Amino acid sequence: MNKKEIIMKKNKISPSSPPASSPSSPQRILHAALKEFAIHGREGARMARIAMQAKVNKALLFYYFSSKENLFQEVMRQALSIVVPQLQQALSKAQKPKDLLELLPPIYTQFTFQHPDYIRMIILELVREPQVMAQMMAEAFNSYQPSPPLEIKKKLKKWETQGLLKESDPAQLALNLLPPLLFTPIIAPVVEALFQEKFIDSPQFLQQRVASLIKFLKHGALP
Repeated sequence: MNKKEIIMKKNKISPSSPPASSPSSPQRILHAALKEFAIHGREGARMARIAMQAKVNKALLFYYFSSKENLFQEVMRQALSIVVPQLQQALSKAQKPKDLLELLPPIYTQFTFQHPDYIRMIILELVREPQVMAQMMAEAFNSYQPSPPLEIKKKLKKWETQGLLKESDPAQLALNLLPPLLFTPIIAPVVEALFQEKFIDSPQFLQQRVASLIKFLKHGALP
C-alpha cells in the first residue's frame, strides 16, 4: 500500500470518487498554496498551513495533489496557463523585432502586477535552487506547443541573421529583456523609497511603465 492509499484509508477517502467537499476545494488549496510558497518557498512551505488557509482537511491536499512537490508544480502550471497563451498569440503576430518588443511588455507587466505572488514564488526558488527551478520551468514551458521560449529563440536568431537586431547573441538579448519585464513589482518599492515618491498605485502607472519599457527595449535592441 503506497502513501496515498494509506492516507485515503486513514481518512476514509475512496480512491474511486472525490471526497465530500466543496467543488472549489482544489482551487482554494491552490490559492492557499500560492501564498504559502510565495512566503516560505518550496522547502519551507507546510501542508498543514496550506490546509488551514484553504479551510480543508489536510488529507484533501494529498488526495488532489499527492505531494507538496506536485502541488508546487501545479501552482506553477497555473501561472503559465495565464501567460503562455498570450505569449503564443503575440509570437504568432510578431513578424519583426519591433512587433515583439511592443507585444511583450504589456503581457509581462500586467501579469507581474496582477499576480505578484507567482513572481515572488519563482524568485525565491531561483535564489535557493536555481538549477532545479530552471529545469522545472523549462519542462513546464516545453509542455506547451509551440514552446514560447523556443519560438522566441528561433525568431531572434532569424532576425539577427537579417541584421534586424543590435545584439548578435539571442541568450544575451534574452538576459537584457527579462529583468525589466519581470522584476518591476520587486524593484518599484525600492525606487519609491529612494526617491521618496509614491507612484505604484497611480492609475496611470501601468500604462506609463509599459510605454517606457517599449521605448527602452527598442532603443537597446533595434539598430
